Amino acid sequence: MLSGRLARDDEIVAWQEHGWVVVDGLVGTDEIDAIAGDVALMFPTAEQYHADPEGETERWLGRPPDRHDLFTWPPDGPGFRPEQHRWSREFPFPGSGALNRLCVHRAIVDFVERALQTTDIRLYQSHVAAKYAGLTNYEQPMHTDRNHSWLPPRPYAPWWHVETFLYLSDVVDGNAPTHLVSVQDSVGRAPTVPLFMPASDPELYAAERPASGRRGSLLAYRPDVFHRAVELTEPGGSRFLLNVSFKVAGQDWIGYHAWQSRANTREWDTVVEGSTPRELELFGFRPPGHPFWDAAFVEATAARYPKLDLSQWRAALDS
Repeated sequence: MLSGRLARDDEIVAWQEHGWVVVDGLVGTDEIDAIAGDVALMFPTAEQYHADPEGETERWLGRPPDRHDLFTWPPDGPGFRPEQHRWSREFPFPGSGALNRLCVHRAIVDFVERALQTTDIRLYQSHVAAKYAGLTNYEQPMHTDRNHSWLPPRPYAPWWHVETFLYLSDVVDGNAPTHLVSVQDSVGRAPTVPLFMPASDPELYAAERPASGRRGSLLAYRPDVFHRAVELTEPGGSRFLLNVSFKVAGQDWIGYHAWQSRANTREWDTVVEGSTPRELELFGFRPPGHPFWDAAFVEATAARYPKLDLSQWRAALDS
């Protein structure tokens, strides 16, 4: 077992200047291994899936309907195929709550605060995803994530945001490490272009590097970074990761998931009742002492979340 750590200053600078970085072993392997039971409630293991791909898919997801897409990507080469995202589950997650806690892990939050140069941040995306060798061709063309914002990215403070993958399994050559290009090697290419195919920009593909890392490592990248998924080639292989992304508070043009639509679930109640005021602030809760709170509303919140420790909110009203 290896303990986690906080990111070094040079790793923060790498994100700011090159656009992406892998922070090796940011979260301890003991914490990653502790969420195995939660992951097992959402996905089959690699061994289970590969023993019976069709049967496991039907048991977990039902029988996928026939698709009638306007465009179908060729089976070979880069493409955006719906099956690439077949195995995915949005926050909050079932189980012990340990996987939910990773979304607001202190080491991840510390990285984001230092990278964005502010503590006024919000978690705007969180889901866990699995890939299994042989399901589909996972290779994608080079692109930026234009589906996180209505507007083009502004790659400097205070307007940039952080997208991250926390590795829940070892990610090495053969099980699809994301390939990314330093922003210093993609100068002159507009991040508003939907994609670049290999034949149209071989120099961009030549500059890509794999983001390999052991479980507990964090891949963090900027919204203007060109990147792509690659094929999962290891026989019987799989890959599991937690996708969490953060923005500066108030930047309403950036978004992905709406937590309020899940506010009536038991999993959400468990998240709230196990969180600190700082962790809740990442979801948009107002901190103790904010003028939003008065005595009546604190008590109404206590009725909504009976196990939430509201002592800091009450103390702030008395000060």
